[in-house]
Amino acid sequence: MPFLRLAWFLCFLLSVAAIALGTVHALRETYEVRPVVADLAIDYDLENDGRISIKAESRPHFKYWLRAIDGRAVDPYLHIPELGRLLKAAPGPIVTLDLSDEETGQPVKLQERRVARPVDPRASRSRDLRFGARIMSGLLACSVLLSCSFLLARRRPSDPVALLFAFAFLGLASTIDPPLSMWMAYGWPPPYDIISSLWFYALLIAFALFPDGIFVPKSYRWLLALAIPLAIFVSLQDVDGSLQAFVAFGSVFAVLGAQIPRYRRLRSGIERQQIKWAAFGFAAGFLLVGAAFVLLPFLPDDANQQNIVLNMAVVLLFSLGMAVVPLGLLVALTRFRLWEADSVITRSAAYAVVTLVVGVVWAVSSDLLKMLIEEVIGRESEAGATTAGAVIAAGIFSPTQSFVLGWTRKRFGDPLERMRSASLRMKKWALTETPAEVATRALGIIDELMHPSASAIVLDTPLSRELIAARDVSSVDDPELIEKLALTDEEGPVGTLLLGRRSDRNRYNRQQLEAIDELIPSLAEALRIARSHHGGESMMQQRLDEMAARLAQLEGGGAKPEPA
Repeated sequence: MPFLRLAWFLCFLLSVAAIALGTVHALRETYEVRPVVADLAIDYDLENDGRISIKAESRPHFKYWLRAIDGRAVDPYLHIPELGRLLKAAPGPIVTLDLSDEETGQPVKLQERRVARPVDPRASRSRDLRFGARIMSGLLACSVLLSCSFLLARRRPSDPVALLFAFAFLGLASTIDPPLSMWMAYGWPPPYDIISSLWFYALLIAFALFPDGIFVPKSYRWLLALAIPLAIFVSLQDVDGSLQAFVAFGSVFAVLGAQIPRYRRLRSGIERQQIKWAAFGFAAGFLLVGAAFVLLPFLPDDANQQNIVLNMAVVLLFSLGMAVVPLGLLVALTRFRLWEADSVITRSAAYAVVTLVVGVVWAVSSDLLKMLIEEVIGRESEAGATTAGAVIAAGIFSPTQSFVLGWTRKRFGDPLERMRSASLRMKKWALTETPAEVATRALGIIDELMHPSASAIVLDTPLSRELIAARDVSSVDDPELIEKLALTDEEGPVGTLLLGRRSDRNRYNRQQLEAIDELIPSLAEALRIARSHHGGESMMQQRLDEMAARLAQLEGGGAKPEPA
C-alpha cells in the first residue's frame, strides 16, 4: 500500500502539472498566437491528425496545408506555438506563405500584408467571455476530478475500488480541456495515448468491481485481460474516431449493465444506496454531456459568428457533466449521506421535468406568437414574441412546480409524512397487540425511515426496566446505542428509545429528527395502552386459570384449594 500511495501522489503532481501547462497554453494561444495570425488576415484550424490547416480571408471557402514561410520549409506537423513564433519572426510587412490545397494538393502562394488591426472592444469582450467560460468550466471539471481523487485516496486508502477510481480521475483530469488543447497542439504525443489508455483501463475495472470489490457476474474477471487491448484501441490516433467512441461507450455500458443484477440481488442496505448514488451521478453526467453534444452542431464554424450564450452553454454543460460523474461515485464510496439518495434523485427528476415543461412551453409559445404577430401587424417582432413567451412560461412555472413536487411527495413521501401515517396505525395496534409487538413494529418503521445501525426499546415496569424489542443488539448496555430518547406522553414517561448512529456513519438529518419527534408521543401512548390492556388481560387470564383449577379439584373430591 505505501507503493500505491506514492504512485498516486506522483500521478497527482503530474495531473496538476498537465492542467497548469494546458491553461498556460490556452492563454498563449488566445492572446499571443491568434492575434499574430489575425494580423496577416488568415486563420487556422487543428485537424484530427494533428496538422494545422490554413484559411485566408481572401479565399474563405478553401483550406490549405502550410508548406513554407518566406521560402523556408516548415514541418507538416508544425505545432501551434511554433507557428505563432515563426509568423511573428517573419521579417518585413509582407509574409509569403507557400501552401497546398487540402483537397487537390495544388500549390498556392499567398502574400499577406501584416496589418495591426485596431482593437474592437465588442469583439474583444466577446472573445474574453468565450475564453473565460471555456477555461473556468474546464478548470471546474478538473478541480472536481482532482478533489474526488484526493478524497478517495485520503479517506479510503485500503479500498481497491476507491483507489482505481482515484487513479482514473487523475488520468481523466489530465486529458480533458484545458490539457486537451495542449495535447492537440503538440500533435497527440505518446504520453497522451499512455495516460488515456491507463485511465480507461482503471475505470473499466473499477466499474466492474464497484462497490464491494467482487466481480459480478464472475465471468467479468476476464476484463482484467480483455480491457488491456480495449484501452489501447480507444487511444490510438490512426483509428476512426466514431468507431473508437462506439467501442468505448459500448464497453462502459456493458460493464455498467452488470450493476443491474447486482442491485436486484442485494437487500435494502448500504450497497444498494451506493449503487443508487453512482447511477445518479453517471446518469446526470451523461445527460449533461449529451445535451452539450446536441447543441454542438448549432455552433457555426466561423468563430466571429458564434453565439456567446450558445457557446457558453455547450462548454458549461460538458464540464458540469464531467464533474457530476465523479461526485456521484465519491458520495457512494465515502458513504456520505447514502440514505439521501432517494430524496435527491426524486427531487432532481422533478426539477428536470419542470424545467423541460417550462422550456417547451416557452419555445412553442414564442414561435406561435411570432406567427400571430406577423399575421396581425404584417411584420415580424422577435423581441415581442420572445417576451410574451417568457411571460407565459413564468406563469406556468409555479403551478407546474407545485404539481410535480406535490406528486413526488405523495408518491414517494418524506420521513415526516410517513411517520405521521405510522403514528395513526400505532393507535390501532395498541388495542390488539402486546407491548413487545408494538415496539417491534415501531423499530421496523424507524429502521426503514432513519436507518440506524442498531435500535432498542426499553419499557418501564413497576419494579424494573424491561428490554422488549431490539435490532442488531442484545443488551441496552451495547456501546453502539449512543442516542437515548425518553418515550413520554401526556401522562408521563413510559420507557426509552435507544438508537445507534446512522448505518452510513453520518448524522441524522433535520427531516429524520423531526420525524422521530413526531413518532415519540404516539409510540409512548401506544405502549402505555398496550401495557395496560395486556396487563388487564393477563390478570383476567390468571383468575380464570385459578377458577378452573378449583373447579377441577372440587369435581375430583380433592382437598379444597387455598384461596389465592
